[in-house]
Amino acid sequence: MPETIYDVFLSYHWRDHPHVEKIARSLREQSLRVFLDRWYLHPGRPWPQELEHAMHSCGSVAVCVGPGEMGPWQQREANMALERQARDRHFPVIPVLLPGSDAVLGFLGQNTWIDLREHPDDPNLIAVLRSAIRGELPGPEAREEIQKTINSICPYRGLLFFREEDAPFFFGRDTAIRKLAEEIRSRNFLAVVGASGSGKSSVVRAGLVPTLRQSSDRIWEIVTILPGDRPLHALAAAILPLLEPEMTETDRLVETNKLSRALETGDIHTRDVVERILGKQQGTERLLLVVDQWEELYTLTTSEDVRRHFIDELLEASVRAPVSVILTLRGDFVGHALAYRALADRLQGAQVNVGPMNREELQSAITEPAKKVSLQFEPGLVERILDDAGDEPGNLPLLEFVLKQLWDNRSRGELLHAVYNTMGRLQGAVAKKADDIFDKFTALEQQAVQRIFLHLATAAEEGDYTRRRASYSEIGDASKEVLKQLTDERLLVTSPGTGNGTETVEVSHEALIRNWDKLKTWLNEDREFLLWRKRFSEFLRAWRRAAEAEKEGTLLRGTFLAEAERWLRDRGDRLTKDERDYIEASITLRAHEWEAEQNRRQHELEQAQKLAEEQKLRADLQTYANRRIRSFLAAFMIGTLVAVISALIFWVYVSRSIE
Repeated sequence: MPETIYDVFLSYHWRDHPHVEKIARSLREQSLRVFLDRWYLHPGRPWPQELEHAMHSCGSVAVCVGPGEMGPWQQREANMALERQARDRHFPVIPVLLPGSDAVLGFLGQNTWIDLREHPDDPNLIAVLRSAIRGELPGPEAREEIQKTINSICPYRGLLFFREEDAPFFFGRDTAIRKLAEEIRSRNFLAVVGASGSGKSSVVRAGLVPTLRQSSDRIWEIVTILPGDRPLHALAAAILPLLEPEMTETDRLVETNKLSRALETGDIHTRDVVERILGKQQGTERLLLVVDQWEELYTLTTSEDVRRHFIDELLEASVRAPVSVILTLRGDFVGHALAYRALADRLQGAQVNVGPMNREELQSAITEPAKKVSLQFEPGLVERILDDAGDEPGNLPLLEFVLKQLWDNRSRGELLHAVYNTMGRLQGAVAKKADDIFDKFTALEQQAVQRIFLHLATAAEEGDYTRRRASYSEIGDASKEVLKQLTDERLLVTSPGTGNGTETVEVSHEALIRNWDKLKTWLNEDREFLLWRKRFSEFLRAWRRAAEAEKEGTLLRGTFLAEAERWLRDRGDRLTKDERDYIEASITLRAHEWEAEQNRRQHELEQAQKLAEEQKLRADLQTYANRRIRSFLAAFMIGTLVAVISALIFWVYVSRSIE
């Protein structure tokens, strides 16, 4: 039977399936043979091998890029497509930007781009995609549209970390990448430690991960997670798509919760899941689990039991299964990690420190991405930026932010001194942009901005602040428009739900927390509240997770409730609906308990009164009885005395008679 040949292979992340299926149907209506995994994969057969077979039998690959990062399997598909293109330069690899997407820097070298971000159903753009799939040269209008799309893609990441798909534009960390690649091949547990803003996440995501994925000596499967406040749930959400790739969104939510609970109870262990994943992917030898921002275990995960359970799962998996774990950790949280002996023992000699980039490395990070897109710097501008950056470990995100601002205000492909001066140079750039955006809001909107940012930071006992992710429901519908504007300006970033279906939002980088004076003032003013809220979150989480019959036992009481009432009164507008509901349920329970206590006391009082009355009655009866007894005894004694006297008289009388 002849091999099936497809005109195009559609590579995509599972969460973008609705958009991609519409594209697939539109292309099929134009008589193209489209490979969409859900149309052609056969149940019960090894899907990785089927996908590879389909990839090799297609005439082109369209890489559909949605919001968030590309999934691990999509990364593999994209790499396979680019490798094939390297062997055959006429093989079309076509980036397709879906609504909400952040363009992938690694595809900037492609000749054809389809931008469906604004108009996903535009028939003209679908026609351009059709032509690209068939290898036809685009016409003048299409070429202009493609060039416009490419010109709209910035080669710098601003406050965002570099992703795996941005690797071709990630420069300046070659030494660190080589070191990490060497270490992870010889160790199965490794920590990457550095100051906030030193670029740890980017080194791992855009440096180490692509290096391992392109390695010929070992085939890796790679998963990246952020621990958040539910690390086991985050782990389950990340590995489930590798275990069960063909699932509906609803099924994925249900199964993620099931797997998370099984991991929590110990019914299933991480090593079991990994062994099954690799067993289904023949040829894949090892799984690399990247736990980015490990410090979230100490800033967001409030339960010590949950934290240790998660760590124990990873420690065990890395010993008993083909699993390597690499974590990124802020230097000021190393002490927290070493406080757990099991983890401290594994980190002995397994720590790679990422220090500040030197001047030569920073220059490479500035100039090399510009060369790839023919950007020019005004003479002397690069040197000024380098002088301002110095060797401070936290200046890397500020540097990328400044470069993004310079690009936004470029003139005919050149980055300018005047723009750099206007933005306040390196240190003042982030704060100035935040102030400029803040000043454009109305007074009511500014209050919403303050509320939003205070939701997105958490206080450490030592005095510092770190960012935290919040769900859209925490922010509230009333602030959605302001939230969108802050996201559009890249002060905040959103992430699609991973496993729980809840979209989240967070500050784009902690550099904003450290350098924006207005935000630092808000945080300092609210420090006591933020510290309380951090402690309060553990009680709230226990209440949410408790079975209905057990919820009452998790409600607040005593001083904890009194403190919560104070914050409900003083900061009620800053609390989420869940938080308010929890406090109000605790207040209601206290009222019921008070009423029950009052009823109990009243009942006890009534019982005491009744008992007192009964006791008084018994005492009265006893007194009466005693009186009767005394009367009887008195009468008896008198009678006896009379009888004795009578007997005595009689005896005297008889005696005299005898005489």
